[in-house]
Amino acid sequence: MKPAAPSPLFDRFGIALSGLCLVHCLALPVALALLPVLASSALGTLAQAEWFHAALLVPVVLVSGGVLGPRALVVRWLGPLLLFALGAMTGALFVAVQWQEQAMTAGGASLLILAHWLNLRERGRA
Repeated sequence: MKPAAPSPLFDRFGIALSGLCLVHCLALPVALALLPVLASSALGTLAQAEWFHAALLVPVVLVSGGVLGPRALVVRWLGPLLLFALGAMTGALFVAVQWQEQAMTAGGASLLILAHWLNLRERGRA
């Protein structure tokens, strides 16, 4: 007996969560450069803290892992895509160079968006 598949709503939530991660990663440096007041505020300090990025990764891993993980047992290409995406985002926490961290995070978030979108399409065919 196959495990019950999570609702397509969770894939949409995963897309939204990964999209917010992507926006945070790409827009925050621009906002901090253009708005020095924001950069010197508590919000700017918090948004740049590594522990904050690790905390933001937790819901991404829980949602994407919870939705895509069980589906990876059925859809073979989904497992490597999920592992690569989450690996890139987790690895970004340990990179010292800012542009590399942003590239890994943006790449991982983009791959998660793609994985959730492809999972939605795959469900539609089943």
